[in-house]
Amino acid sequence: MIEFTVDVWLATIPKLFALVLGAFIVYLAYRGYRRNRSEPLRYVALGFSLITAGTVVEGLFYVVFGEALLAAIATGTMVTSLGFAVIIYSIYAFK
Repeated sequence: MIEFTVDVWLATIPKLFALVLGAFIVYLAYRGYRRNRSEPLRYVALGFSLITAGTVVEGLFYVVFGEALLAAIATGTMVTSLGFAVIIYSIYAFK
């Protein structure tokens, strides 16, 4: 675990803001899925939850677990990319 300095807080606060915004988008997409029983919206909600999780995972790996910055970025990017792939699937699979 690394020490919480001003630099770490300056990196953590935008991540928390992204987490709140991402959670709100996931909520809206899931609510749309429940209201309309639209399978694509279900996958959109899953995709945005993975994108949001990628941001959180990256921050957790670096700040809490003390992983190397490059490893944290790579892990967060993989999770985020998976989220984008799920959203692309929701667009093209349900035509």
